Amino acid sequence: MLSYSFLLDRLPDPGDLRRAVSEVFAVDPGGVHVGRLYEDAGGPPATVSCTYLDLDGGEFPWRVDIGADDTVTGPGEAQAAAALCHRFGLRALLPGDEASDEWWRLVTAEEDRLVAVDLDQLDEDRYVLTGRSRP
Repeated sequence: MLSYSFLLDRLPDPGDLRRAVSEVFAVDPGGVHVGRLYEDAGGPPATVSCTYLDLDGGEFPWRVDIGADDTVTGPGEAQAAAALCHRFGLRALLPGDEASDEWWRLVTAEEDRLVAVDLDQLDEDRYVLTGRSRP
């Protein structure tokens, strides 16, 4: 069972997100549930579930969680995020350096690199880039 979680700089329309997730994971759109985390029960069991949560601020105010049942094989977390970034012109932020809360992985349609986030903002659950990066 796969389970991904990353941050986005904006949230696509849920219908468009459903279609994109179905393409990324090669499943029928009817088997994809997209809804707000904790608020949308979703109906019948889905092959792929994509939930989102508004973090209320920062450069990456949307947390997206994607989970799938054991029948789904798909791209890795960064590849899935990059596919959504390419499709919608987004930026995604994924955990980067496990030894530090400061360094995160920035993924766009064109790049994949480590960037620093403002730790003071992070204490407030806001993800704001400092402008520093490393390969």
